[in-house]
Amino acid sequence: MSEIQKGNIKVVVILEKSETMLTFYFNLKGSASVICDRCLDYFDLPIDTQFQMFVKFGKERIEQTDEILILPESDNELNIMQYIYEYINLSLPIQRIHPDDEDGYSQCNSEFLEKLKEFSKSEKKENEVDPRWEILKNIKLN
Repeated sequence: MSEIQKGNIKVVVILEKSETMLTFYFNLKGSASVICDRCLDYFDLPIDTQFQMFVKFGKERIEQTDEILILPESDNELNIMQYIYEYINLSLPIQRIHPDDEDGYSQCNSEFLEKLKEFSKSEKKENEVDPRWEILKNIKLN
């Protein structure tokens, strides 16, 4: 399942063609709806990135790297939709958190964050050792 459920991204592709190679220049600009890692609400994450892809010609189809593709000389079409999808996913940051507003306050779901704090406090209390058991640790068996 994809981490991106919806988005609004403008993709501009420029193709530079030569006898031995095709060069694609991708410009992606817009936003994707992703889940916040902190509060689990969806928010629109801005995307503004560029990528290049080089297509060379050979005997068989080989993806050498993420940026270099070798196509058979007999192929006369190339579907770039999957590459655009992958470039969008690669442009996402590892940590996705609601941005702060103009005043520096988090735009995360405040109700969820309060519940998370309460849960964290109860977890700490459960993990505390009863002092009576701590005293028993001092007893040494011979």
